[in-house]
Amino acid sequence: MMISQIESNDTGFTRLWSDAIPMPCGTLFLNPKLADDIFFNKLTSVTCIDDTMIEKSLEDFKKNHSVPYVYSLNYPEFENMLEKKGFVHHDTQYVLKKNLLPQKKPNAIKITLDNIDTWTGIFCKAYDCQAWSQTVSSILEKSISYVDYFVDESHSACVALYEASSILGLYCLGTVPDKRNRGLAASLIDFALHEVDSMHLEFLMLETYKRDNLLEFYSKLGFQEVYYKTVYTI
Repeated sequence: MMISQIESNDTGFTRLWSDAIPMPCGTLFLNPKLADDIFFNKLTSVTCIDDTMIEKSLEDFKKNHSVPYVYSLNYPEFENMLEKKGFVHHDTQYVLKKNLLPQKKPNAIKITLDNIDTWTGIFCKAYDCQAWSQTVSSILEKSISYVDYFVDESHSACVALYEASSILGLYCLGTVPDKRNRGLAASLIDFALHEVDSMHLEFLMLETYKRDNLLEFYSKLGFQEVYYKTVYTI
C-alpha cells in the first residue's frame, strides 16, 4: 500500500512537468526541453516484460533528443531483459519518508503567479540549469494550482510540495551554491513536515539519487528508506 501511494505521488507530480505517454505496462515521461534530466525523462511503473514497449520507448526518447532512462522497482526479470538489450545500470533512486514533527515551524514564502520568477531563479542556480529558466517558469504557471512552491526567507532555497494519495511529496529541493551548508534546505523540510501535520497527511516522502551523495544527509535528518528503484540507460 505504501509503495503504491508513493508511486502515485511521484507520477502525479511528474505529469505536471513532463508529457505522460501510456505504454502497455508502464508510463513514459518526456520533456524535450529538459532533455538530459533523469527524473523528468523516464520509462517507469513497468509491470511486464514487453520487448516492443522498450523499442517504442527508445524511439520516443530519440525523437525528443532525450537520454533514455528506464526505472525498475524490484523486478529482476525486467532488469535481465534490459541488460541483454545493452542497457547498463546508471544510478539508484532511494525513496525516503519521515513523519516526525519538528518542534518549531520555520517560515517559508509561498510562490504565486506574481513571483514565479523568484522560484525559477533559485531552482536554476541550485541545479545549474540557467538554460531551463523559461521552460521552468512556464511549467510553474501551468502547475501552480496543483503544486505548492515555496522559497526560504532569504530567497536562497526552494522546494515544491505535492499532495496526493494521503501523503506529501517533496520535490525540487535546492539551495543556491553560495548559501549551502547553512541549514536552509533542512529548514524547508521542517516546514514541509508541519504542512503534513496541518493537512492531516500520513507522511512526507522524497526521492534522492545515489550519485548525488545526499542519502547520509537525509538520514541524519531522520528520513527512513522505504525502497529503491534501479535506473538503467543505454
